[in-house]
Amino acid sequence: METVRAFIAVDIGDEIRGRLDGLQRKLKKTHANVRWVKPQNIHLTLAFLGDLPIEKLPPLKSALDGSIPGMEPFELEAAGTGFFGRPSCPRVVWAGIADCPPLMQLQQRTVYALQRANIDFDAKPFSPHLTLGRVKALDHHTESLLAKLEKYKDEPVGQAHIGAVQLIQSELKSGGAEYNVLHRVPLL
Repeated sequence: METVRAFIAVDIGDEIRGRLDGLQRKLKKTHANVRWVKPQNIHLTLAFLGDLPIEKLPPLKSALDGSIPGMEPFELEAAGTGFFGRPSCPRVVWAGIADCPPLMQLQQRTVYALQRANIDFDAKPFSPHLTLGRVKALDHHTESLLAKLEKYKDEPVGQAHIGAVQLIQSELKSGGAEYNVLHRVPLL
């Protein structure tokens, strides 16, 4: 069975990506063993689908087309840094998203579309964030990274205009993941 590795996300725009690039550069100075996400690949995931059978793409697109439109476009604010995992074993370095009720509503509509189309997805509780990097291994630089994350925990990053949802294919290549938008659904 042919599959595509896919997820559903919103685009955060070039302005925030540029600011996140600057933030990553500051964090890279710690020399921690982190695989950094290319700035052009930073996005806000609403649902991770994993390996999706190709034949499920048409019903998924149709379900998204029926569930997403009708919401007003909105602004969200990226701010602060943090990590997932324990301080002794951080796994993912991220920039945060300020409380945003329209984003939560959009994520719920996305989940509804997935359920309507009978699509399996990672159903962990939604924790809005922008992944900056993944810790590959702990070393003596990890403490320095955690200190920098603490330093920037309240750092404002900027606002993004959210006007659409995207179904994105992720192809894992030797130089990192490459993304291809398979379907885009405007909010209005």
